[in-house]
Amino acid sequence: MQPKLLNFYLDATKRHLAEAGEGIFSGIVAAVRAAGWQITYRGQTEEVGGPGYHLIYNRPVDDPFCLSLRRCYLENYYRIESTNDRWDWDVADLRFPGQKGLGWFQTYWRDRLFKGETIDKGGYIFMPLQGKLLQRRHFQALSPIDMIHATLKADPDRQIIATLHPREVYSDAERAALHEIDRFTLATDKSMPLLAGCDYVVTENSSLALTGYFAAKPAVLFARIDFHHIAGLVPKQGVAAAFSKAQQPQPFADYLWWFFKKNAVCAVGDTSAAQIEKRLRDHGWPL
Repeated sequence: MQPKLLNFYLDATKRHLAEAGEGIFSGIVAAVRAAGWQITYRGQTEEVGGPGYHLIYNRPVDDPFCLSLRRCYLENYYRIESTNDRWDWDVADLRFPGQKGLGWFQTYWRDRLFKGETIDKGGYIFMPLQGKLLQRRHFQALSPIDMIHATLKADPDRQIIATLHPREVYSDAERAALHEIDRFTLATDKSMPLLAGCDYVVTENSSLALTGYFAAKPAVLFARIDFHHIAGLVPKQGVAAAFSKAQQPQPFADYLWWFFKKNAVCAVGDTSAAQIEKRLRDHGWPL
């Protein structure tokens, strides 16, 4: 049996927040201390090992008594998971029940995320590209370059306006593959205006597709991810069915309420402590 010891792997800034009583890090510390646990802080990139339970921040999990803490797209929302791969998070395997949520959540975040933007349908597909454009990775149905051609075939009328990921480095071969494709434009504009003005989003699994839900933008996903439930999902449905789903009305407000308010840990609010405790117990930690 493991001792009731939390090894918390944080950098100096996050450790300060944990001890200052601010945010998710403080909430986790308070939850385990309330259960009589001890806390040991370790470096954020330090190798996981030793007695007790281990909580790392946004890095691969490689120990059976280790969990990963990772931000869940929006400010103050987090996941505590046994893997750092978003497509294998617990919510990805849940069935969206379709129950009514509270519409204020979508409205509040739409007004924040799309502040100053005009939400419209401009007759194009927005495609936020990610990395490794010529390679099909294990969680993808097609490589990004093949996704582009499949999209043009599935939707013969609209043009694609795409962006590159600002933190990715692209080879000359990758950039050359994007040249001279009919109805395909590689934009240097910021993503949010393009997202606000598109008809729908096609991507491997960029979080911009989830952001688009707040503006009622349908999505077609060519890779596994945790927010797939109301999208056209090519790995599961195939190309034709996935693009057909993107033309159908979706319960965006209900889904966003369920995804964030029912299935993520919120670092603020009266229920935050209970959410943290439940999540750790769900993973078998003896709080």
